[in-house]
Amino acid sequence: MNCMNMKMKKRILSALLVLLFAAGCSASSPPPADVPEETVAEAADPHAITLAEDGKTDFVLICDLAVDDTVKASYYRIRDAFRDEYGAELPIVDSGYREEHDCEIVLAARNRAECADLLREISGDEYAVRASRDPDTGKTKILIAYKGGFSRMCAIDTFLNECVSGGKTTVPDTLDLRGAAGDVLIESTIERLRDPCVLVENGTYYAYGTGWHAYKNTSGTLAGPWTDLGVVVEVPPHAKDCHWAPEVHRYNGKFYMFTTYLSDENNHRGCTILVSDTPEGPFCEITGGHITPKTWDSIDGTFYVDPDGQPWMIFVHEWTSTDDGVGRMAAAKLSDDLTHFVSEPVELFRADDAPWAKNGVTDGCWMYRTADGQLLMLWSNWDSAGYCVGIARSASGAVEGPWTHDERLLYSKSMTGTYDGGHGMLFTDTDGQMYLSLHSPNSPDGNRYEKPIFIPVREEGGTLVWDFGR
Repeated sequence: MNCMNMKMKKRILSALLVLLFAAGCSASSPPPADVPEETVAEAADPHAITLAEDGKTDFVLICDLAVDDTVKASYYRIRDAFRDEYGAELPIVDSGYREEHDCEIVLAARNRAECADLLREISGDEYAVRASRDPDTGKTKILIAYKGGFSRMCAIDTFLNECVSGGKTTVPDTLDLRGAAGDVLIESTIERLRDPCVLVENGTYYAYGTGWHAYKNTSGTLAGPWTDLGVVVEVPPHAKDCHWAPEVHRYNGKFYMFTTYLSDENNHRGCTILVSDTPEGPFCEITGGHITPKTWDSIDGTFYVDPDGQPWMIFVHEWTSTDDGVGRMAAAKLSDDLTHFVSEPVELFRADDAPWAKNGVTDGCWMYRTADGQLLMLWSNWDSAGYCVGIARSASGAVEGPWTHDERLLYSKSMTGTYDGGHGMLFTDTDGQMYLSLHSPNSPDGNRYEKPIFIPVREEGGTLVWDFGR
């Protein structure tokens, strides 16, 4: 197969055979019944570049392999897409290897002249995907250029969505796609808010975060202005400190806040539940203090209702009160009115169970059930690049597990090259787009303080991926 469109050549050859056959027949002879009349018309697309055909590809992927494994994993998404969509193995060649191939997909390699030129055309967080074909040599390149880690993710998603997904096998040699990460990634205007949880109610966005502050946005866009509503909690009498990570969930017509505080009764952090008739509060405690074990440090409680209608709290048994200094994720069933546990807490997994985890911390759990019934949990720890968000999945589809951990992270500084971030949750905006919300960076970085950022995501193949190819 030649990447200068072998499919087109086959069609031309078929058309010539038809003409030769017709020349040997009488003028009154009908054309052969098994030759479609549109054969000649189909052959006339000189601008199509064939990516793969008959389970094979002539392309190689040129990229920098001297990078973090998570960055390489983003490159390998192209290889995996060729395998999944075409059944074709796409060879990967380090960009330091100077010999050029007839058909190349080039990822931001400055030693390829055409890609270097394209890189000079873009700036900031922009990206571009361009096809080129040398009319003299026939050498074909698909150039993917980007500046910044977020734009790399955008560029790869754009290429896959526009050129590969859905079984597309050709691209025009005039292909020229442009964009910017800032068009899809949203940095909120809320400053210095940790552990952000977003609730969408009647077209209004509410954001809650550590400190028990709530913010309201009626602009219709997540990038719009947010008004600080102040503290929306009627502070429990024993909540002396650590007013952490409030989540608000609508349930049975009311709004329930799952949050954490340090109690002066037992000097432990624990989870509690509060309720309000409106998203704006005031939220009042209904559990009579910590609902989690009084001798544990427990934080970051989240809410989940299983397919049988049973409400649960999933929460962190913090590393500060475990016997070996390693955090656990735990869960217990809730009463229908959410005022108390109706089962003893069970351990789901340990912080060191995940192969990518570099710390003994379990943080920021959030539950998600896929369209095919798999139960996922977002949670945070540190990888080699900093605070991050991983995905755990229940092998049984039930809260009790057993739980395994995906190798591919949902968010990491090594994916973006910018800031770390974590304590993720999911929400759907007023246009039906799902977003990952997290705070980034985890600690102040120069003049940049932690703030909520919103990354579009979608479900794909039983997991969650960034959705930058919209």
